[in-house]
Amino acid sequence: MNRDAIFAVAFLLAYVIWLVVFVLVIERGLRRLTEMLFGVTITRELNKITGPSSNINLLDVLDVYRWRVAQPASLAVRFGVGLFRVGFWLVAVTIPLAFALYVLVVNRHR
Repeated sequence: MNRDAIFAVAFLLAYVIWLVVFVLVIERGLRRLTEMLFGVTITRELNKITGPSSNINLLDVLDVYRWRVAQPASLAVRFGVGLFRVGFWLVAVTIPLAFALYVLVVNRHR
């Protein structure tokens, strides 16, 4: 295997491990931080992936764990919690990819 293929496989493996760690560990802490920030209780629910076809895409995987505001809250608070959750996921998905591309470009120009 050439050097670029080894980097691609290593980054892909690290990316998958990062997403698993994010879902199992980091997201829990971010949910607690959001609870303290908004002053509400947020529960984490497991969502089954079902549909008319058995095709699973990335958006289905990202919605496996849902955040639900457990007590009555205004629409603005619910929207804010949802916005934070989407923002956390965007950071978790894009930052490692940007880092991998940066390392790949820097490594090629050596």
